[in-house]
Amino acid sequence: MAKRQRSQVERYHDRVAGLYDTIYDGDPYWEVVFQITWRHLLRHFPKDMGTRCLDVGCGTGRWGMRFAKAGYRTDFLDISRKMLDQVGGKLAALGRPRSDIFAMPGAPRPDLPDDSRPLLWHAALDDLSALPSGAYGFIVWQGDPLNCAEKPGKAFREMARLLAPGGVMAMSVDNRLQGIYHYFKDGDVKGLAEFLRTGKTNWITDDPEERYRITMFTPGQIRAMCRERGLELVSLVGKTVLPLRRFRGLLDDPGKRAELTRLEESLHAEEALFANAAHLEFIARKPERHVSRQFDA
Repeated sequence: MAKRQRSQVERYHDRVAGLYDTIYDGDPYWEVVFQITWRHLLRHFPKDMGTRCLDVGCGTGRWGMRFAKAGYRTDFLDISRKMLDQVGGKLAALGRPRSDIFAMPGAPRPDLPDDSRPLLWHAALDDLSALPSGAYGFIVWQGDPLNCAEKPGKAFREMARLLAPGGVMAMSVDNRLQGIYHYFKDGDVKGLAEFLRTGKTNWITDDPEERYRITMFTPGQIRAMCRERGLELVSLVGKTVLPLRRFRGLLDDPGKRAELTRLEESLHAEEALFANAAHLEFIARKPERHVSRQFDA
């Protein structure tokens, strides 16, 4: 069999997997973002402990491991095998055996185990045909995995298919309104016009050889994606609408940090402030009787 060609997204995340947690841990800005995110998720968390959860673009399992530790059956999906290895190590430390499933494009349809072990899906968002429809009551995708999908429309459609009737998805995406500054900095007016039209740009890394294409989204697109898949948009917030990243030194003071976090959470649903946010996060619910509309991938 010919060796499978890994995408640039997969190669990059394989390389950084062992360092990924250290990029964020201990950074006061990201700690505030994670705190805000967790509280936003908790408001929509399933009450039924039998709910099956899926952490999409799981990376090292920051969110899915919380669900697993809380007692939910939680599966993990990522394009990076090495990221999944990090998750596997964390599950092993908890004494949780897991099943690894290779479901990258071109792989034969796998036989799914019939036990309760967590599934570690090595899969690309553009091809999730191996995953069962309606299997998950709660799907979280943080870290903006949809931005990295080659065909984000198809990826979103597939994720809506995996969601059980009455189930909830919680997702963050890169905000297109924040992507404009790169083009102004370079004086690239033609590039700006194309970016605003398509949302497509390059993920900027220190090594130009590692850069890959991403798609950034607007609040209007989020609403349209949910509407076209028959999902109810429950919540839409910006992260962060206050310039906390620019003035992160203020977050070193515990008192100021607590007050700024409170102010952020009081404002981050104000759509007039969304242009300030690097990320948009939304919660969507699939109705018990689900009817989807035509969606152009």
